Amino acid sequence: MTTIDSPTRVTLSLDIIRRLTDGPYAGYHELGIVKHRIALADTLSVEPLDDGTQADIVECDDPRVPRDGGNICVKACRLVRERFGRSGFFRISIDKRIPVMGGLAGGSANAAAMLRALDSIWELRLTAGQFRDTGRELGMDVPYFFDGGTAFDSEAAGALKPIDTAIRLYLVLAIPEFGVSTKEAYGSIDYGRVAQNVSLTDGMIEALSRNDFDGVAGAAHNDFELTVFERYPRLREIRDGLKAAGCAAACMSGSGSTIVGLAADRRGAERIAGKVDCETIVTETLPSPIEPPVRRV
Repeated sequence: MTTIDSPTRVTLSLDIIRRLTDGPYAGYHELGIVKHRIALADTLSVEPLDDGTQADIVECDDPRVPRDGGNICVKACRLVRERFGRSGFFRISIDKRIPVMGGLAGGSANAAAMLRALDSIWELRLTAGQFRDTGRELGMDVPYFFDGGTAFDSEAAGALKPIDTAIRLYLVLAIPEFGVSTKEAYGSIDYGRVAQNVSLTDGMIEALSRNDFDGVAGAAHNDFELTVFERYPRLREIRDGLKAAGCAAACMSGSGSTIVGLAADRRGAERIAGKVDCETIVTETLPSPIEPPVRRV
């Protein structure tokens, strides 16, 4: 059996630039996102099936995770078999800690981890470029996880640039009682209101480069809040509650629904978490790119 962790990320700033109208990714969106890896991870256990089963099997303790061909790990297996001429099926067990439909890219993190596991099991020896290109076919957020750490990512527009920072941020992840589907969030975009805070994203990159906590807090924002908060006012309440409880800043991660609060230290983050009226996870950012080890057990 092969096991691998799949640490995820938060978004510290997010601009919706435009919807692409031509090229291979027509219909997708050019974004401007600052992403930061965090110490919150699922664990995948991958076991080859030798009983003649002709399909991958998914096991997960969270009933919201697909267990059929729609699961992104199954899609990764299918893609690698077709692209690299391998055969065999797997039992994939997912120990789920990353909230589902929370804007934390748990599925994309799982897909990247699955590709790393398959690379090890089938001895593919994929290059960094092959990992990114294969991952992009599974989702626009997947290539980031092969560089990790802190990065600016335009997703479908193709720009993925690391940001050199040694900052450590302590985070309160406030998880509401519901999720927001990616399809719903993108379907509600008001293009007349977005892309007005690109300068804040530039400021976020500069602040991270200077390891400037106050600068990071001052630049945190997310364009999806403009419409998602209108549909889900509870999310605005949670964001404002985090700020009132002592967070230096708070904004939604990705397309929602998790709200990320920035705290000055872990003790402060834990104190704030105790004041918020929803489920919380206290975590921190990982200051440098870390490739999760593939373990054989």
